[in-house]
Formats: sequence, C-alpha cells, structure tokens
Amino acid sequence: MAWQRRKPAAPSELDADPAAARAKALALLTGRDYPSAELYEKLCARFAPAAAAEAVAALVAAGLVDDARYAESKARSLCRARKSRLAAAMALRGKGLTDEQIDAALDAAYAPGDGADPELEAARALLAGPYRAKLAAGRRDLVSAALARRGFPARVIRQALADVLQNETDDFDAI
Repeated sequence: MAWQRRKPAAPSELDADPAAARAKALALLTGRDYPSAELYEKLCARFAPAAAAEAVAALVAAGLVDDARYAESKARSLCRARKSRLAAAMALRGKGLTDEQIDAALDAAYAPGDGADPELEAARALLAGPYRAKLAAGRRDLVSAALARRGFPARVIRQALADVLQNETDDFDAI
C-alpha cells in the first residue's frame, strides 16, 4: 500500500506549542482558504486543543482567516457549480459557518443578476444536460423528483420544466 491512514494521536502525544500550530496553520492556508472551525479541527489532529485555538485566534486577528470571506467565496463556487440554494446552505453549514454568515453569503451569490435567477438557470442547465433524455422519454415526474432531491424549490422546478417544454414546442413548430 502506497499510503496509510494516520492513526489519531493519543492526548499525551499532542504538541502543545502554539507557534508550531500557527506554522502548520499557515502551511495549510497556502494550499487553500479554510473556515476557522475546519482549520481548528485539522490542527487538533496534531496539536493540543488550546494550542490549536490560540493559533486560529491569532490568524483570525491577523485577517488571514475570515469566515465571512470564505463563506462568500464558497457560495459563489457552489452557485457556479449549479447547486441549489438549499444544497449550498447545507454545504456551508457542514463547514462550521454560522447561519448569519451563510445567509449573507447566499444572498450575495444567489442574487438575481441581469434579471436572471441563478437557481432557475441551474435547473434549466440540468434539464438541458443530464435530464434531457428522461424528459424526452416523457418522465417528467422522475426529473421533478430528481431536482427536488437536489434541493431546488417547487416554483423553480415548475418554471424550468415549463421553459424547457415551451422551447421544445417552439422548436417543433419551427420545423
């Protein structure tokens, strides 16, 4: 086996040095941005909880770790990945962010720009892509259920299906 999963360290083996924890946190932050809760959990795998908390607090005070900035960046990324607002909220909640941070980030990322609703655009893209064959086979019920499981609200599902079906009839009339 090329790699082995690291066993959790015993409490007596954890490093209590806050400077080492801060150095490890900085090394982690060079790869990508982390929310404070996730960074704390990663540091607790090798360092004492007090050292990890002190390191995270120092990085937050220095502005290197900012949960609001992370939430907004992640929400935009999830919006671009065509996730529903509900799915994005669940993903952000799993990162240990507060409800206020999540709401602010989602409001910014899912704000209707250029008159288009990002959730509706995401649902339309899914209907034009992976669910196109099921719609062509007349399985609108399966497609609706799949979109609902992905977290899209009923109004978005109805509107996206109506738009796609209207486009199909327009294409058929053009022939």
